[in-house]
Parts: sequence; C-alpha cells; structure tokens
Amino acid sequence: MSDPKHEEFVRCFAKHEADIRRYAMTLLFDPGMIDDILQETSIALWRKFDQYDKSQPFVNWACRFAYYEVMNQRKKRRVRDKNFARNFSQETFDCLADERLSQNEKLETQRQALRDCLKKLPEGDRELLGMRYTNTATIAEIAEDLGEKAKHLYRQLERIRRNLAKCSQQAVKAEGF
Repeated sequence: MSDPKHEEFVRCFAKHEADIRRYAMTLLFDPGMIDDILQETSIALWRKFDQYDKSQPFVNWACRFAYYEVMNQRKKRRVRDKNFARNFSQETFDCLADERLSQNEKLETQRQALRDCLKKLPEGDRELLGMRYTNTATIAEIAEDLGEKAKHLYRQLERIRRNLAKCSQQAVKAEGF
C-alpha cells in the first residue's frame, strides 16, 4: 500500500534535487561534502514535510533547510580546520545565500521557457539536438551516421541554438524577468 504523503514528498524532492544541490554548492565550496548536505537536508525535509505550505515554492522551502545544513557543516569545519580559507563573514554568507535563493524563480522560468521552445522545434531539429547532447557521439560521428558533412551540422546546430536562445529569451522577458 502506498503512502500519498510519501509519494508527494518524493516527487517534490526529486523534481528539485538538482536545484537544492546547486544552492548548497553555492554556499559550500567543497563538492565532497554536498552529498552529505543533501542527505541531511532530505531527512530534515521529510521530518517537517507536514509543515510545508503548498502555496509556496517547494524549492525555496527546501533550500532554507539546506542553508541550515551548510551552516552546521561550516561550524564543524571551522572547529576542525583553523585555516579554513573560505570562511566568509556571516553577513557575506547570508547575502550570498539570499541572492542565490532569489534566483530560483528566474532560473526555473528560464528552464521552462527552454523546454517549451524545444517542443516547438521541428522533429528533425529535436532529433539532431538529442544526438548531439544526450549521446556521447561527436559531430563527426553524427555526420557520418547521417551521411552529412560535419560543417553542415555545425551550421545547423548553431542555427538551432540561436533560435532556442531567441525563443527562450522572449518567453522569459514576457514573464517579467
């Protein structure tokens, strides 16, 4: 039997895990510690999920938990390593945390705009992008597979990227960013 609360939490966390990770990485410059931060954050989020206000963005709520986990790690590290070089003042740290958090909405708007613009592309353009960016094939390999010249594919990809950039910039601007 499945638990709807558990499923809702997993969906929210999975959807925003990369955002929470990027937020934590902005504040703690040690990639080796990020997995621990994320693990502790997810446990804390699960424990408090009943208190989550669904009218607010989950990612912002979750990032506040990550903030406190990063703070805990900073305190532990400061005690262990007296020469901790990246020890910002609390004011600088808080400013950095708040600025990064304020960017979440804009970043999500940009990602959604790009997803929408990708859907608008002709099938062939989407397939070419998929071959280039989801596989490990080089342009030369793709050109050989398609019987095209690499130079032609480079120009085609450049045109597609320009169109995607223009489309997504217009969509983001329409959202007020």
